[in-house]
Amino acid sequence: MTEELFEYAAYVALLIALALPLSGYLNKVMAGEKNLFSRVLVPVENFIYRGVRIDKNEGMSWKRYLVNVVAFSVVSFVGLFALLMLQGVLPFNPEGLPGLSWHLAFNTAASFLSNTNWQSYSGESTLSYFSQSIGLTVQNFVTPAVGMAVLFALFRGIVSEGKVSLGNFWTDVTRAVLFVLLPLSLVVAIVDVAQGSPQNLNDYDTVELLEPVGIDAHGNVVDADDPAAVQTVTQEVVPLGPQASQVAIKQLGTNGGGYNGVNSASPLENPTPLTNLIQCISLLLIPMALVFSFGRFVADRRQGRALFAAMFALLLVGMVVIGFFEQTGTPQLAQDGAVYMGMIDQSGGNMEGKETRLGVTDSSIWAAFTTSASNGSVNSMHDSFTPIGGMIPMILMALGEIAFGGVGCGLYSMIGFVILTVFIAGLMVGRTPEYLGKKIGPKEMRMAIVLCITTPVVILIGAAVMCLDPATVDSLNNSGAHGFSEVLYAAISAGGNNGSAFAGLNANTPMINSVLGLEMLANRFIPLVATLVLAGNLCKRKKVATSAGTLSTSNAVFVFLLLLIILLVGALSMFPALALGPIAEQLQMVLG
Repeated sequence: MTEELFEYAAYVALLIALALPLSGYLNKVMAGEKNLFSRVLVPVENFIYRGVRIDKNEGMSWKRYLVNVVAFSVVSFVGLFALLMLQGVLPFNPEGLPGLSWHLAFNTAASFLSNTNWQSYSGESTLSYFSQSIGLTVQNFVTPAVGMAVLFALFRGIVSEGKVSLGNFWTDVTRAVLFVLLPLSLVVAIVDVAQGSPQNLNDYDTVELLEPVGIDAHGNVVDADDPAAVQTVTQEVVPLGPQASQVAIKQLGTNGGGYNGVNSASPLENPTPLTNLIQCISLLLIPMALVFSFGRFVADRRQGRALFAAMFALLLVGMVVIGFFEQTGTPQLAQDGAVYMGMIDQSGGNMEGKETRLGVTDSSIWAAFTTSASNGSVNSMHDSFTPIGGMIPMILMALGEIAFGGVGCGLYSMIGFVILTVFIAGLMVGRTPEYLGKKIGPKEMRMAIVLCITTPVVILIGAAVMCLDPATVDSLNNSGAHGFSEVLYAAISAGGNNGSAFAGLNANTPMINSVLGLEMLANRFIPLVATLVLAGNLCKRKKVATSAGTLSTSNAVFVFLLLLIILLVGALSMFPALALGPIAEQLQMVLG
């Protein structure tokens, strides 16, 4: 157990150590100040502005900023949808894969546009090199850049006094991609390639299996000499292609998804313990750095530390609970003590659905990080987690991706909860609510409420609609409480813009693809619109002087109140649904 705790601490310490300096760099980049890559990249940046005729110093009101965000997103969606539908006639398709069905193309375009990256397919058997690299990877860069741009627009709205401008959307997106996402992705991709991850345009390879396997009449894998085997398989197809480049940005941009169906459990995407460490750190690196950037931007680092404390508390509790239940396993796995579940000379615990080269500890850390980060990539199958071990990722996603969350969108969702907390605390002491010197009025409160409740509302509606469709039952691998958990997890993953999957639901049906696609779009753009409206209202307000009665938003009491409001709004909204799924399943295991 000591080794496991040390590994948890090492991951967290390394993450914080990297996020702190990155936060200062992010602020310099978004302000257009001189930075590490200015000499090389500023000429490229200026060339881009000249090519598309953008005045990088021109400010935008919140309405104009929003119009540009929506226009850019619509063009991205239509372009990706068309590319996926026409895949069969486009180049770089050595396997001759056909175009996607309309509902799968819609779901995938909505997924990658919304920074969710939910996948109702296996990438290596469904998408061509062109679709993976030009369609998906491009969106993996621009969608987190949009989230970061909107977040900094909110930052400017908070610190501005009586101004209208929130910055320039095109400038913000260009700088986020050029100075942040590209350099970091290049480093991670080079490490992945050096460790063995493919990065080429070669045809798929075929290798001999070390031991032949048989296939029975129902398509199940059996021993080669099993009498039920109707076919013997001696070779395996190894998917190649530009994998490392997509893996790097999918982790750094909190995109998730994967080049291969099994995602980062694949030795092609995640070949060694070193790549596992780097990719796992990448999941939360930029979202955590943006929290510290907020403190620097408002010239009060205590504000950033307070938000970090609340987010980190949620992450830490989630990580510990997942690790405990996965290491402990279940009574059924232990078989009343007949099976050794300890950790001496083995990983121990619940190893079902986990890579033996990674074990329970690395899988538990990854599960907590990826669902806190709104990333969605997995290095194990969450469908095989214990009921409580699988419930914690659901809760982390259902809270509204605020335990650091996605790039940009995680922090602006958390600021919605901060404003709600300030308002409630102000009512308790009989004072007009204020945040960072700005009075919070009815318009700001309405937008904060939208930020807080959009995720649970979207999730519950999506889950209810899917459960009403009889075809959903046929898509499940399990019945009862666990089957409901598979449906609920899909609704939470899409509605929380996460993208991870329980891996026990065949989601590639017209109904499920459509419902999940609409969920992803709703939870991406409703909070985004609310954030820009909030930023536009705040930037017009003058700052008021701090007095003895001003509520502190940077002390331990406020952090406690913030966590309380988050749990009341987020966790309790989902409790009835969780009671029907993982909680019921846990009780069945313990009492049965």
